[in-house]
Amino acid sequence: MSAIDDHLDDSRLHIVAAPGAGKTTLGLEVFRRLERRALVLSPTRVIRDQWLLRLKDFVPEEADLSLDNLPDWASNDIRNIQPLTSITYQALHSKLPGKDQKVESEVDIANGAADESIEEAPIDEDAGLEADELDSFVALLMQHDVQLLILDEAHHLRAEWWRAIDAVCNKIPNMVLVALTATPPYDSENLEWQRYQELCGPIDEEISVPELVKAETLCAHQDYIWTVSLDSKESERVLEYDERVSKLCQSLFDDERFRTIVRQHPWVKIDDVKVDSAEVEGAETQSVEAEDVEDSENMLANADDLFKNPELAVAILSYLKAIEDKLPVSLCRALDLGHEEIPELGRQQWQRLVEAIIFTDSFKLEKEATDYVAELKRLLRSTELLHKRELSLVRSRRLDRSISLSVSKIKACLDIHLLENKHRGEFLRQVILTDYIRDEALKSTVDAGEVNLGCWPVYQALCKGSAVPEQIGMLSGRLSILHESRLEAFLQYVTAEKFKITPLTYLEGYVQLSGPLNQLTTAFTALLTAGEIRVLVGTRSLLGEGWDAPCVNSLILASVVGSFMLTNQMRGRAIRLDKNIEHKVSSIWHLLAIDSKSPSGMRDYGELRKRFNTFVGLSEQGATIESGFERLNIDEHWEMLKRDREYDYVTTINTRMRENYGNRESLAGRWKKALTLDSNARVLPSVFTPSLPDIRFYHVKETYKALLIEMTKLLGGVIAMSIYNSRNQGLDFVLMVIGMVCIGTVIYKLPQTIAIIKTFLKHLPVDGSLKQIGYALADALCESGMIKTERELMTVNTVENFDGTVVVSLSGGTFYESSLFADCMAEILGPIDNPRYMLVREGELHGQARDDFHAVPVRFAVKKELAQLFSESWRRYVSPTELIYTRTKEGKQRLLKARMRAFSSVFENKVRREDRWQT
Repeated sequence: MSAIDDHLDDSRLHIVAAPGAGKTTLGLEVFRRLERRALVLSPTRVIRDQWLLRLKDFVPEEADLSLDNLPDWASNDIRNIQPLTSITYQALHSKLPGKDQKVESEVDIANGAADESIEEAPIDEDAGLEADELDSFVALLMQHDVQLLILDEAHHLRAEWWRAIDAVCNKIPNMVLVALTATPPYDSENLEWQRYQELCGPIDEEISVPELVKAETLCAHQDYIWTVSLDSKESERVLEYDERVSKLCQSLFDDERFRTIVRQHPWVKIDDVKVDSAEVEGAETQSVEAEDVEDSENMLANADDLFKNPELAVAILSYLKAIEDKLPVSLCRALDLGHEEIPELGRQQWQRLVEAIIFTDSFKLEKEATDYVAELKRLLRSTELLHKRELSLVRSRRLDRSISLSVSKIKACLDIHLLENKHRGEFLRQVILTDYIRDEALKSTVDAGEVNLGCWPVYQALCKGSAVPEQIGMLSGRLSILHESRLEAFLQYVTAEKFKITPLTYLEGYVQLSGPLNQLTTAFTALLTAGEIRVLVGTRSLLGEGWDAPCVNSLILASVVGSFMLTNQMRGRAIRLDKNIEHKVSSIWHLLAIDSKSPSGMRDYGELRKRFNTFVGLSEQGATIESGFERLNIDEHWEMLKRDREYDYVTTINTRMRENYGNRESLAGRWKKALTLDSNARVLPSVFTPSLPDIRFYHVKETYKALLIEMTKLLGGVIAMSIYNSRNQGLDFVLMVIGMVCIGTVIYKLPQTIAIIKTFLKHLPVDGSLKQIGYALADALCESGMIKTERELMTVNTVENFDGTVVVSLSGGTFYESSLFADCMAEILGPIDNPRYMLVREGELHGQARDDFHAVPVRFAVKKELAQLFSESWRRYVSPTELIYTRTKEGKQRLLKARMRAFSSVFENKVRREDRWQT
């Protein structure tokens, strides 16, 4: 609060704070301090009303404040502007003066068909305001002298809305803009981020979840996963899909016509020199005639298609290797791949190969082959492996969706509920969030059988299986249900005449409630807080963002959405501190459905890992706070499952989670221990990478070599003269002369000597070279203006883990600057993809000379000047290097070889982004 005045010097206040940090209270405090008429814009009615209800913290305790009894200086209607007016963004479309009612009332994300959508944003980001709407809006603000605009959940305003709001600020020069969000769009494209910053201004304050736990503003919490096996029907679909793919691949493998097509590809036919697969030890070692080498170089120099699609070339080589055919030397040489580096023929290679044959003209098919391809397409469509232009040999979108919404996850919700209710009892305050309602069965007399994951199926399962069925409620925009024994309590919080109560025929003793959604939400929240209900099942579009219920201590994310913004918003529902509950500890459950017998049945695992990359939490491995699935310390079990498909992964993991959950009473102490760092500790975006020892000695070796050459030249002449005169002076004199010359040479070359010592010391530690790369990157980012914080105020951090891996980060700047550094660092250390510029340095691998490649980060590759700036910074800190522009003929050759490293396990570099609590 004390820094508000300083941050408002540019008429912008941009606050990023985790859910539960009190952004609403902060916004109201700004309103109170500035004493300006304010308009608050929110994405939903629920959040809109929370601003008005939070006024109870600013009015006398005896005031009976409610939505129906607001102070005369507060309003939730744009047609009734008061000193504090709270409305939704959508209201600007529907209720601006002089406008037709284009939208029925205030279109809320949580009603009707919108509730069935899995779109991330609860408002139309591309709609903005039309010109006449904008003029009406500006006129309205000026008429009522509104000089404070508060944007709640400002991360939604990334497209057209920023222009409208920015125009308002330009037309009303004394307007102050306050932007509040828990999840700024750090993962958006560069242009979107620039627009967001132009609207909201630079981030003034950032408050992370660990900081708030440390300040006892958020509660201690832990993430758990609950694993289930796919049900029999889903497993049959997985097995049937795998069998279709396997049969197709085997059929193509045995088909001589398919082999002929592959062998006729121009890359295979470029020369007549082919060797047996077993004889290929690497294109570099092949014994071929000079004209064959020339053919190979010609192919590489002219084959733009090879540069654009090297994955196809690798797929062709994998196929030829698998059928034990002869490998084309030219292609192996062009790709810089040897026999061991060519991957085994798998689904990924089949996908590339078949796609190229049926969708492109790269194979230059003859008439007979064209007929065969048409036949192949018909076969693929008949087996449902081809839909329009989407080939499904690696993965099936429909199958993946079926797994993510598996009916087995409904049982998982019940199992978790039973576990939590057993341990927490009457203190359980559980929320289950889904993406869909799935209430079709209530609207139809036709039995559709089992349905996928959704509010209604989960609610049914809980009501039938829970020990406290009467204490379970369901809330969504279209369907809300409560046990009839809770009706009296419910009616205390709503205007009874506005509600319709209908007995539910599908569940005896339960009723459906129909009425204003904002009142429904308020009432259900109050019932959950009071303990009238212990469990609330709802949609994440209604309750997943902005909903304020500090009592929640158990959250089940039965949602398939894994984006940075939504995941953090949903988790925020459970980690708020409840002043009425001492030592609150929350559990957050993630659902995983697998079929361990098939790789296709384990897609959900990959999606779950991605979700864990979007937030930080307490590690089960030690006293650390970090992002990533690794912190759960269960990766070893996944590796065991991959080795042995009979391994009982489901039982093992759930047993492990039960044990971890049973230790939840120790969570507060473990959080406290992990947070006990320097007072300046914070969450920093970091890069986790294996150490790169090859870099460390290159710079030293080159500098030492240069000095040694100079010393050899100087000493050579002196030693020759001394030996010539040794007949007269003796051996002692010769040795003395040589020693003096050596000392003199070192003094004469003192700058180079000092450089050697300094360079050696810089690169000597295991993490030394990574730190030098970090220095180079940080300097380049500052010199280019991408980072505004002064370089002297920032520190490049490297932390070596017990297993030799290293974590690199940049501290001292803003969160965005640290995130930008980490993104660029990941590009530098990761496998080469298709950069515009790259750095090439000579090095050694296993005693053999080999070029080493590093991508110039995208931010620097947009302009030649920026790429050169980065290259110069690299030379200062890391090693001599060559900057290559990859869009020239020669550059394409070098890039092609660099990209091939990604296909070889020899060069596998497991670099990943993660956020960590550190100084």
